[in-house]
Amino acid sequence: MATRPQIRRLLARARPGLIVCLLLLLLVAGGGMVSAAGVASPAAEVTMLPAMRAIGSTVDTLFLGGYAEGSFTRAIEVLASDLSESERKLVGRHLDKIFGNIVDDGLGTSGRLRLTYERTVLPGGETGAIRVLAAEAAVDGEMHTAFYFERKGEPGYYDPFGHSLSGSGWVGPLATMRVTSSFGLGRMHPILGRVLPHTGTDYRAAIGTPVRASGDGIIKVAKTRGGYGQMVEIQHPNGYTTRYAHLSEFASGIRKGIAVRQGEVIGYSGRSGRVTGPHLHYEVRRSGRPIDPESALGSAVLTSNAAVDPQWATERRELSRLLAQVPTMVGER
Repeated sequence: MATRPQIRRLLARARPGLIVCLLLLLLVAGGGMVSAAGVASPAAEVTMLPAMRAIGSTVDTLFLGGYAEGSFTRAIEVLASDLSESERKLVGRHLDKIFGNIVDDGLGTSGRLRLTYERTVLPGGETGAIRVLAAEAAVDGEMHTAFYFERKGEPGYYDPFGHSLSGSGWVGPLATMRVTSSFGLGRMHPILGRVLPHTGTDYRAAIGTPVRASGDGIIKVAKTRGGYGQMVEIQHPNGYTTRYAHLSEFASGIRKGIAVRQGEVIGYSGRSGRVTGPHLHYEVRRSGRPIDPESALGSAVLTSNAAVDPQWATERRELSRLLAQVPTMVGER
């Protein structure tokens, strides 16, 4: 074993990065640990921890179906009495939230429910969480279907056509919204010199300012159209259409029939058509009738559309097959 003078000489010549390796070699050779003073000490005792064993939760899929009445929570109590009370409440509250914007009183006086959901079962047998994958509620002669789908990383529920079951706010057509001419039925037209309804709102916008879609939808028009100049019209899934006029050009790929997403740039502002200067003319129509865009932006609900997502069709098809496996219990109603 090396003497202390030898150790000092070796440490003096060694690079700082090699000192740790040298100490480890001395430890192995001497059978002990080297203290800060360079003196070997007996090896420290190592306390061994007991082996750990991971206990994982399990995830399974359940199917429920049948006739019931009242709230969804009440319906689940009738259709799945073998489930724990806490799990029935979880499923019922989940269904109340999913269909809350569609039906007012669950299944009403009589209705049919089918659903499939995933549940996480903890090691002790308790249900930790549930996630409804697909559900179908027949209420007062109408069928309502919901499919779970994660869009842009955000979970949500959509009808068979991809329309969101929970409304979302609008996105303004410009990043900065400065009104230069408001919506109104008695405006004097600045060029024609006569009173004409102003069916939209004009916003100040320099030529080339990006114009974005207020919501998901399908392009109905993307061309020059009379006094509108170059115009884009979008059909949204819940009866609304929006128009974006006097554009200098369309964004790349924008044409009739394609799907666009909320916030997507569809064109650039300009002064095409019958105008006195560059701006954006923006219209909102509901069932074909013009409404005040400022009011719509502040209060109207515009649902998103999952159909523009390339994964939607596949997910909907798989969940439809899963929902078809749910038994329909025909009994007393």
